[in-house]
Formats: sequence, structure tokens, C-alpha cells
Amino acid sequence: MKKSVLVIGAGRFGRGVIQGLYDRGHDVFAIDVNEDKLDDVRDMIVSGAVLDVGNNDDELARIIGEKNFDEAVVAMSSDFEGALIATSILKDAGVTVSVKAPSQRRGTVLQKMGADRVVFPERDMGLRLAHAISTEAEIETLELPQGFVVEQLEVGPGFANKTLEKINTFEKFGMWVLLVYHDYEPVQPTANTLLKQGDSIVVFGKNTKLQKFEEANMGNRKIKHVNKKL
Repeated sequence: MKKSVLVIGAGRFGRGVIQGLYDRGHDVFAIDVNEDKLDDVRDMIVSGAVLDVGNNDDELARIIGEKNFDEAVVAMSSDFEGALIATSILKDAGVTVSVKAPSQRRGTVLQKMGADRVVFPERDMGLRLAHAISTEAEIETLELPQGFVVEQLEVGPGFANKTLEKINTFEKFGMWVLLVYHDYEPVQPTANTLLKQGDSIVVFGKNTKLQKFEEANMGNRKIKHVNKKL
């Protein structure tokens, strides 16, 4: 059934939600404080508004009252107060609300505010990956819904002796590095993490972006895939 969905926050997570809803034929209305982020999703939304929801709650309430949304996703990463305000206004209007939470504690607060779903993207992705690794150790590429993949691969000559900041995996390739294994020990990646020959990295992104990423990492070396779909 086609739905009218409001997405508040058009960052990485919000943009992924908008893409998924658009691909499934839903009508999406987006709100973000940053006009450039709205421009990035303009082709996938019915309409949008540049709005700081934490400081303009009356305007947010007006939009929600006029549009009669079926569901809403609060996808703001850093403005927790704004997420609370948006959740409260949406629930008062009778809208089903899904909210992104950066931590379990804040997720509990959002649930008490009435959020119908609280999602933890980083934790949930980690759990899915851990399940895949535990179930079938030889899996190197994990295919996810909506054309996304998680892949574990060896650091090749293209990325060796470079920091993640220098490689700039998202801006250049549209891929996120979720985890680095150095001497078989997991390391939480930061911009300053230095990759070395023999390290392994776990990456996440669109399947269509993967080949370019692999080629930059491995050069002319042959790439073998073992795939599994969820």
C-alpha cells in the first residue's frame, strides 16, 4: 500500500530511508535544517522544507497537521532535543513514528516519549554481520535488501599505508568502513586509522559502488566473492 511518509533529517541514514521509500513507490516529504542535504534527495521526494525542528516546533506542527502523513521517520543524528520535540508532535497528531537513536539510553527515552520504533543502525548492522560470521565463516560478501552489501576484504596495495581520511571512502566511493582488523584484532575505525598490508576491513555500501572500491584497493589483483543474501 502506498504511503505518505515524513522523513526528518536527510543525512546518511535519512537519505537511505528516503531512497528505500522512493524505490518502493511511497510519497516522501523531507525536512532538514541544511538545504544542501535536501537538494541531494530532491529527485526522490514529493516536497521538502528547510526547518530547524527544535527551534520551530509550531511550524513543524503546522506541516504535520496539513499533510496528514501515514508514518514518519525521525532520522536526526546530533539534535536529540529536536528528535524529542518532533516525536512528541508527531505522536500528538496520531502518526506512527520510527526514530533513530545513537545509544540505548536515548532510545529508552524516545520509547517513553511514545516512539513506535526505535532503531540503532550501527548496532543492528553489527549484529547482522556477527550473525553471518557465526553462521558461515567463509562469507566475505553479505547481500542486504535495497541493493546494499557488507563485505570483508583484505587491504590491498591501493589502500595500504594510508589513513581512512586520505582514502575518503565515502566521498570517493560511497562506501563506509565499519571495522578494521589489525593483527586479527578488531579496531573501531576513525579518520586517523592507518591501514596496513594484511589488515582486513569490513565495508558497507551500495552493491553498484563495490567494484570501483575494490579496484582502487586491489589494483589488478584478482577478486573472489562468496555471496550470501539475507
